[in-house]
Amino acid sequence: MAIEEQPHNHHASERFTKVDLHLHTPESKCYSDPLTTPEQIIDAALAVGLEAIAITDHNTFNSVDAIRKLGQEKGLVVFPGVELSTKGGHVLALFDRETPVSQLDDFLDRAGASAAAMGDGAFIVDNGIEDVFRKIDEHGGIAIAAHIERWPTGFLQTTESRRAKMRIYSNEYLTALEITQPQNKGLWNRGQVRGYPKRHACIQGSDAHALDEIGRRPTYLRLPSLDLRGLRLAFDEYESRIRFPEEMAGDS
Repeated sequence: MAIEEQPHNHHASERFTKVDLHLHTPESKCYSDPLTTPEQIIDAALAVGLEAIAITDHNTFNSVDAIRKLGQEKGLVVFPGVELSTKGGHVLALFDRETPVSQLDDFLDRAGASAAAMGDGAFIVDNGIEDVFRKIDEHGGIAIAAHIERWPTGFLQTTESRRAKMRIYSNEYLTALEITQPQNKGLWNRGQVRGYPKRHACIQGSDAHALDEIGRRPTYLRLPSLDLRGLRLAFDEYESRIRFPEEMAGDS
């Protein structure tokens, strides 16, 4: 992707932005309090200093419009997203800020998430994980393997064969890994995990199912713009553009 039109040091003036790219709402059946409002979610995100969030409910975009609209009013960037469950593991799909819900719902249909699956994280979509990665790309989104080390839904912890996991890991449409063991970020970045030699960008996310969980595992991104183009650039240039909280000491 040819984004780099300026000198390589063009990001020197950019600062790190605190984001949480994995949040649920009461549209997910496993959410702790079904009475939680969009306004409470936005306010909780702002209260912990987040500047951008992604709403990633299970197999549904139903809460996106209300939260996106409120975010605009209150100064919080909201990326529409979704979490899909596949036999090969959970996947986060992130789309650009203004993507219409009709377009997002079309993606769900093509990914094999039926209406019966809405909000249900236990529902396994019809398509395999690699096919889901490809469909995310076809619909202009970013595919992230969710909480990869978590049993049994992270792709490393499923019952798939090791060979299948290695193939999933090296899939050309997989953009980044969401990890739950932040101390391993450097190993994944450098391709030093045994059997998984491809270098990958890593994020962490709260996977919040309650207000007090929002922002508990933030990621800091150095972005030229708070949109999908900016995210893609951060994932491409992860060594200089992605930090976890413990790496932020002394960084601006």
